[in-house]
Order: sequence, then structure tokens, then C-alpha cells
Amino acid sequence: MNKIFIACMLITGLILTLENRYYIQPDESELVWTGKKINGEHYGTIMFKSGFIDVMDSLIIAGEFIIDMSSIKVTDMSPKYNLKLENHLKNTDFFKVDEFPTASFKVTGSHKFFIIDDIGVEGELNIKNIALKKIIPASISINDSTAKASGIINIDRTLFGITYGSGSFFENLQDRAIDDIFSLKFNVTAKR
Repeated sequence: MNKIFIACMLITGLILTLENRYYIQPDESELVWTGKKINGEHYGTIMFKSGFIDVMDSLIIAGEFIIDMSSIKVTDMSPKYNLKLENHLKNTDFFKVDEFPTASFKVTGSHKFFIIDDIGVEGELNIKNIALKKIIPASISINDSTAKASGIINIDRTLFGITYGSGSFFENLQDRAIDDIFSLKFNVTAKR
């Protein structure tokens, strides 16, 4: 009897989760990255590959976002120099895209902030097979058919083994030093 009850509860939980599941729409979502250095900055885009979120009571309770690392684009220079930097970001100095074609954020839960309407989305950020816990502040809106989230996440690249041009690891870089922190501004649309 106990086994039947547990099986029924698991099936009910699965059905409720699937009813509250929203799937990421990569063509309607955007990720804009910014990397800074001593004498300026560069920016561009990167694409979501896939993903989903499970929602309950206006909170994200689970989910996963998969990012296509081969889609890194630089958009702040001429086409020739954009391509040169794109290739550099994809090689072994930075994201080693041939070996690690995706990055991900696995959602483990979320909570409301006390003072503002935003939520903190909790989970594990995985870049180059290094997973670290992270809380991402996000503004969200959810209705019966669509969930939207936006915000900015700051990432210390050195925690993922990306030390190229870092003043924290190398001396005498002068104006060639690259900031350890880069940011991702996200606007995500997910639909049932």
C-alpha cells in the first residue's frame, strides 16, 4: 500500500511540474556580454541553446539554461576585428569552445527579496565543467502562457580557470590587463 501511495505522489508531482513548465525560446531571448579592460571594453552577444523553468507560486523552483558557447559574437568593432576577438574568446585562452561547447545554469530554487519585487534565482553556474553556486537577481513576470526574466549577472572568470590577461595572476600587464569580472545582461522569454 505504501509503495502505491508513493508512486501516485511521484506521478502527481511530475504532472504538476510539467503543467508549470515553460520552455526557453532562444529566438526571443538575448544574452549581451560585456568584458572590460584597463583602456576600454568590448561587448557582444551569445545565444541560448535550450532550457526550461518550472514555476510555482510566482517563483522559479527548478530549471536549466543551456548556452551555446560557439555563438559568441563581438559587436563593438569592425567585422575584421570582431571576428579576431571572437576566435580568441573561443580558443584555449578563454572558453575553449571546441572542448566545452556549452555552458549552463541549473536552477535549484528562488526566493523573493524583501524590499524590491525582484527574486534571487539560486543555482549552479557551469563553465568549462567547473560548477559554482550562484544567486542571480532577476525581474520576472509570469502568466498562463509566458514567463519572462531579465537582469544582469557578474561573473569572475578566474573562478572558472580563465586567467588570460588577469592582473590577479600576471604582473606587468600594464594597459593590457583584462578585468576578472565580465557581465551578462539577460532577457529570457519562456513559453508553455
